[in-house]
Amino acid sequence: MAADAAKEVSNLRLRILSAIVFVPGVLLLVEATEWTLYILVLVVAARCSWEFYQILEQAGYRPLRLLGCILTMGVCSYFWRMGKGEMLAGDLIPLLLAVTLLVMAWTLHQNGTERYTVNAFVTLGGVLFFGLLGGAPLLLVQMAGQGEEARHLVAALFVCIWLTDAGAYFSGRLWGKTKLAPAISPGKTRVGFVGGIVGSMGPLALGFALPSFSPSALAGLLLLVGVGGQLGDLVESAFKRDMGIKDAAPLIPGHGGLLDRFDSYFFAFPLAYLYVDMLAIFEP
Repeated sequence: MAADAAKEVSNLRLRILSAIVFVPGVLLLVEATEWTLYILVLVVAARCSWEFYQILEQAGYRPLRLLGCILTMGVCSYFWRMGKGEMLAGDLIPLLLAVTLLVMAWTLHQNGTERYTVNAFVTLGGVLFFGLLGGAPLLLVQMAGQGEEARHLVAALFVCIWLTDAGAYFSGRLWGKTKLAPAISPGKTRVGFVGGIVGSMGPLALGFALPSFSPSALAGLLLLVGVGGQLGDLVESAFKRDMGIKDAAPLIPGHGGLLDRFDSYFFAFPLAYLYVDMLAIFEP
């Protein structure tokens, strides 16, 4: 019992030390230039898709890992070029058609007919999930006008995701008793979920950097991101449980793989994009 408690304290200390380096690094990339934000999105989407396909391989599937990662980066790059005015939104359909045809044909060439359907569709699913959802910050920046406020918005949403995670973790550890979804993630509690929502409101203090948002509109956005981030966490837990593993390949000390650290990202940012688009916040 004492050994478990000591190990837990050690893991928490490692998580905090990693976050001290990790958090400023991400925020610096977001705020520096449009190019550094693009590189951050590209690295996150590519590495998470790589870990996703690696987990599938460990479970006995044969996805096209390299092709899937390349196509994921291609979809994100399409969003980037669309924001630069080099591509049109209508070009997305031909792109997805080409991606689908390429994956279906190359899977047949590479793996033959053995488990062809599953291997083809898990590869394609990875491209759609990590490419379309992972590229959402670039769409958000494009919608917000590519300026300083756009990058402040992305930074605020990252802070919201992290505070949601911290609020859920600490409130759940201190007061959580009733499980939130025991069949999916036994460690998560209802109190932790509420604590995460409370934590997600932290970036309201950054409202001065987001003049296009009224306080109520910003609170609604943060609430949606707080809920969506925790949903993304549950989705990743369900995937790992289905594949029979606990964590993705270790990359960040105390946090597991990049997929473990950015699971909330793939739900939070697409929901934020849809919210901002629905309210037409940046439209004149």
